[in-house]
Amino acid sequence: MRATGRFATVACLLAFLLTVLCPAVIAQNSVTLFSSTATPVVVNFNAGAPLELGMNFTADVNGYISGVRFYKGAMNLGVHVGSLWTSTGQLLAQATFANETASGWQQVAFSTPVAIAADTVYVVSYHSSGYYSYDPGYFNSPVDNPPLYAVSGANGNGVYSYGPSSVFPVTAAAGANFWVDVVFSTTPP
Repeated sequence: MRATGRFATVACLLAFLLTVLCPAVIAQNSVTLFSSTATPVVVNFNAGAPLELGMNFTADVNGYISGVRFYKGAMNLGVHVGSLWTSTGQLLAQATFANETASGWQQVAFSTPVAIAADTVYVVSYHSSGYYSYDPGYFNSPVDNPPLYAVSGANGNGVYSYGPSSVFPVTAAAGANFWVDVVFSTTPP
């Protein structure tokens, strides 16, 4: 339904003010799939070997991924690398986390934000030395924070691959959530 009359005039004025006069305010408004207070059921799980842990996601609108977040348990030590991939494994961006806290949400920014297309599946991941946080079966039901959506289904989300360094995660984990997330905005940060 298209807005008409006074409502349309107010809506147009508001859009003008936000996009033309206040672009810095919009650029600061980023969205993540998980809230900063969300926490995993299993905080410290030992896989026994280094691995890449990921999540398939999509967005309703075109936008930019400026970085990666992951939830860190106190035993998840070592260097962590966050990555953004196409659904077919093309690496789009990568960054090494720095100044991590002992536990909780960690975040890293890419050197250049990556433009993503609406309704296209991407994979966000991070590399761990072997410990990670997770919730089994988390993505077997839809998970969203519009405009971001996690791909749901046991075969569609919660992906991982073992390896000594960052590698595209391809093995499905029965809908497990490895608590890795993106930082998204509709305007370049």
